[in-house]
Amino acid sequence: MARKKVNLIDQIPVLKEKLQVIDEGENSFLVIERKNPIEKIAIRFFKQPAFRKINLDVEGAFILKRLDGIKNVAELEVDFNEAFGNEDEMSLARLVRFLQIVDSYGWLKWKNKPQN
Repeated sequence: MARKKVNLIDQIPVLKEKLQVIDEGENSFLVIERKNPIEKIAIRFFKQPAFRKINLDVEGAFILKRLDGIKNVAELEVDFNEAFGNEDEMSLARLVRFLQIVDSYGWLKWKNKPQN
């Protein structure tokens, strides 16, 4: 049986539950709990931090803060264009590539757009 093709533009990206975006002053970070067994040993015996903080640029923080489980990729692009403009007409390509990178780390889950 052939797989049904899914249009990424209609998909709704959501950050996984234990991830959060925080602001500290002018910087934004994606905070990730370190749960791997090897990391737990490092935390306990080598006094490593229990969370990783990934520094985000302004555009990355803008997108990750808007992953609310309601907006699909097309709606995120509209918000992105309103905030940052789209002079080079590449905002959708950059947005999709950013989401693919975040997804490659396993930090996203995807929901289908509800059918009307």
